[in-house]
Amino acid sequence: MSSEAQLTNWQNMNRISGVSKGILLLFSGLLFTAGSALSEERARFRFCEDPWAPYTLGEIGAAPEGGIAVELFKELGKMLDVDFQLTLLPWKRCLLWAETGDYDGVMLLTRNEERAAYLTFTNSVHQDKNLVWHRADRHFDHNFDRFADFQGVRIGVTAGFNYGERFNQAVDEFDLVVEEAPNILSNLRRLDLGRIDVFLVNKPAAEFSMVEFPDLRERLTYAEGPFEALPFYIGLSKASPVTLKLDRFNQAITQMRDAGTLGKIFSAQPVP
Repeated sequence: MSSEAQLTNWQNMNRISGVSKGILLLFSGLLFTAGSALSEERARFRFCEDPWAPYTLGEIGAAPEGGIAVELFKELGKMLDVDFQLTLLPWKRCLLWAETGDYDGVMLLTRNEERAAYLTFTNSVHQDKNLVWHRADRHFDHNFDRFADFQGVRIGVTAGFNYGERFNQAVDEFDLVVEEAPNILSNLRRLDLGRIDVFLVNKPAAEFSMVEFPDLRERLTYAEGPFEALPFYIGLSKASPVTLKLDRFNQAITQMRDAGTLGKIFSAQPVP
């Protein structure tokens, strides 16, 4: 083969090699793009809550079996194109692991300064206020219009719940007697037995806790009390990249509110 023919052959081979490399680079780029898109589609975030009927139903250590907050996250998952892994944990552990970033956030909670140190809060999704529950046959010589009216009364609260800064200040100012119990139903039972005089909880949570105990519900009633409605939020861990999606969460919440979806979710009564 002549030198000229060899040169032509070498040039042709280089052209083929260049085309092949181009195809490989294009194919690799497509794979990377597809992989990135798939990764985005499969974005998964872990959120926790404690068993808090009617907002979350189920057992600690497992995924919630249902509840208002679960329905909220189902809708958010569709709107944000995100998979949420939901787990029920003891409340203090849920908050701790959201603080450390082991979990990406908390499904539903109220805001206080302690939580704001490690959580970024979405726009509010709901609001409700605590009522003053007591035995229907128990008569007090005054209404509970002010926090000072709780002086001399044994007040039941649920461990880890946020009752607002005004209540916290009143506990110190008026030396109020506050007794904790681990959950809502245990407090309602203590109230029924006369171990506490009043119990502070919102109406949906109390009513749902007594669905299977109609006799208990008949013996208890409530007064409005001095509490203001507290907003409920979704808490995003500041130690998690989920905070980068804060705007998307808020946009979805606004759309759900405008469409009436939030109202439907929070007015529904889940099946125990």
